[in-house]
Amino acid sequence: MQNKDHMKPVLIEHEEIKLIGIPCISLKDMKSKYENAKESLFAISQHLPQVVNERIHYGIWPITELQDHPETHAYILCVEVKSYDGIPEWFTKITLPKQSCVVVANNDHDFNAAGEALYSFVEKNNLELSSNGREYRICEKYDYDVDGYERYSLPIVS
Repeated sequence: MQNKDHMKPVLIEHEEIKLIGIPCISLKDMKSKYENAKESLFAISQHLPQVVNERIHYGIWPITELQDHPETHAYILCVEVKSYDGIPEWFTKITLPKQSCVVVANNDHDFNAAGEALYSFVEKNNLELSSNGREYRICEKYDYDVDGYERYSLPIVS
């Protein structure tokens, strides 16, 4: 993660990214589910040479109407991998296509405050965001080496 300024929106571009993750289903006890997924990723990733950086996690959401319901909401905590070769079958495997996004770093890990800054920037700059028929979107990124948190927009339409 680049050291981004707190609450300053920036445009970023990701090439295609391969992720493996652990799903957390239902908003009930989500904090506990997230912590279990995080600790599991830390423990397992160090044994998988395909993992790019075990200390950087992405939080992604499926793009579906089911996300609007607390009992069917899904959050998938992921790490990036170079390939899926040798990855245990029980991991969720997701390849996200190339995308440009608006990203806001927030030192307090405040999802809502970062979202307000993000969408204010989108509106001021007349950017169009869309899921573009994608199945998943990045919602956030954590870099545990620098205690970094970033909130992501939907991809920017070219």
